[in-house]
Amino acid sequence: MAEAGRVGVCLDEAMGHPLADILRRLRAPVAPNIHDVQGLGLRSVTDEVLLAELGGRGFAALVTRDSSMLAASVRRDAWRRSGLCLFMCDGKWGNLPLFEIGRRLLWWWPAIVGQVQAAPRGGAWTLSAELLPSGLRRMFADGPGPT
Repeated sequence: MAEAGRVGVCLDEAMGHPLADILRRLRAPVAPNIHDVQGLGLRSVTDEVLLAELGGRGFAALVTRDSSMLAASVRRDAWRRSGLCLFMCDGKWGNLPLFEIGRRLLWWWPAIVGQVQAAPRGGAWTLSAELLPSGLRRMFADGPGPT
């Protein structure tokens, strides 16, 4: 993990509880723990509350299909305070069937885990729906981290 004591990776509501269960079954022993919003009792909370809660509970990362999560400054501020690594699926993930979302998430999983383990707290990346090595793009070159 990026920092000792960090809990793991959380999948947001749009990823779904079944995908978290699949990833838990398939993950390597050294991979971070995998959780989902529903299992944590955080269903239907605002993005600001979700980010604050996950940061407060010691999570390392959030994977979300909400490609506009950091569009508002209040959410960017909440993300920076949380210290979470954030992986946002681009808009092309929006209408994919659950099976295809799962397939693509499994394809991206090694890259997500690698970034969580190597990156400083607070990075943000976009995950392309296109399964290309260049599809994982850091959103902020300076790596803003928590304030």
